Amino acid sequence: METLQIGIATEQFPLDRLNLQPWRYLCDLALALHRQGHEVRFLTNTRDARDYSGIPLVHHPESRDFEDGRGLQRLLTAAKTDIGIFRMTAQLFLSMRRPPDAGHRSAVGIFLRPLYRGPDLRRRFLDPVLLPEIRWDLHHAALYLSRQLGVWKHSIRYVDRYVTLWRADRDTAVAGGLPAAACTTVPHPFNPFFLEPVGGDLAPPLDALPPSRRRVVFAGPPEASRGAFDVLRLVKAFPPEAPTQVLALLRDPVPQKVEVSVTRRGPHTLAVVRGLVPRSLIRAAYRASQCAVFPYRWVRTSFPLVVSEAVAAGLPVVTCRVHPIRELADRTGLIFSEPGDLKGLARAVTSALDGIDQEESARRNRAWIASTPDWDAVARGVLSGVGG
Repeated sequence: METLQIGIATEQFPLDRLNLQPWRYLCDLALALHRQGHEVRFLTNTRDARDYSGIPLVHHPESRDFEDGRGLQRLLTAAKTDIGIFRMTAQLFLSMRRPPDAGHRSAVGIFLRPLYRGPDLRRRFLDPVLLPEIRWDLHHAALYLSRQLGVWKHSIRYVDRYVTLWRADRDTAVAGGLPAAACTTVPHPFNPFFLEPVGGDLAPPLDALPPSRRRVVFAGPPEASRGAFDVLRLVKAFPPEAPTQVLALLRDPVPQKVEVSVTRRGPHTLAVVRGLVPRSLIRAAYRASQCAVFPYRWVRTSFPLVVSEAVAAGLPVVTCRVHPIRELADRTGLIFSEPGDLKGLARAVTSALDGIDQEESARRNRAWIASTPDWDAVARGVLSGVGG
């Protein structure tokens, strides 16, 4: 196998947030490329560290180069890369209207944000529940507007290969002016940590929770877009004849110490855990539950990791029919509800807890896991069709 010099360009490389997307994706991809024998390095404006798990961090002083087509090519040339990898953004697309400088380094652009179409964007920005988070989602509108301006077609002068995580996003990219032959879809892998067949004993402080034969679990930041507020109201919509416990793991950096509160709602129980909940505790909670629920109203990053992690742990999963998760409706065992429909969500969760079609759902989820590439296959897919 030919050893390639690969530079992964990311302006920010925040050591305290590498477990979040998009850095988590880029780090896992870098490690997979490194395992395959390539010389990989991160090209970044961050000075906080010299390496990540043995992969060098090369400091580039000009932060503006990371959002400029010509600047990225200068950066890749200075680093003497065979291939550069970076995220596609609206600002990059707009900068690529200008012709490139002489010389060209092979480049792969990855879409790590969903590509929304007009109707989905309108629903999101007209949803009053999501108004407090609007500042986090303006880049989605910017990507859409840059596509509508017709500037995407110019980026082929800078980018040799475009990677999406979803077929629907690939279709949108091609409709936006990117050549179909240069666009490929490489699905996001399952996390091996959650596939490990470990036990389901709850460790402190969750071992103090009241026992329950019908436990529904949610994990994620306390954001309305992820449906956290819908989860906290879910116990109000359950039928009284089947006592159910809702366990909400609200991953929040404040407080840093994990705090647990338990509240009775008639025959049901709401257990709320706040703080920096470690993934080992999340996995144990999945193993000790009978169903997971992720009622997304809006997906901000290109792949909702919690959905796949709960499936990997063997749980039936209820989520909402929003882009891009709705693409999985016909080829997985996920159970879908409509966003913002609390009664419909409660019915879907109840059906999962009662075992309705559970065997078929589990079979389809196992097939989904088996057909999804691992990180080594993803690394090969990202490089496919790109010359050194």
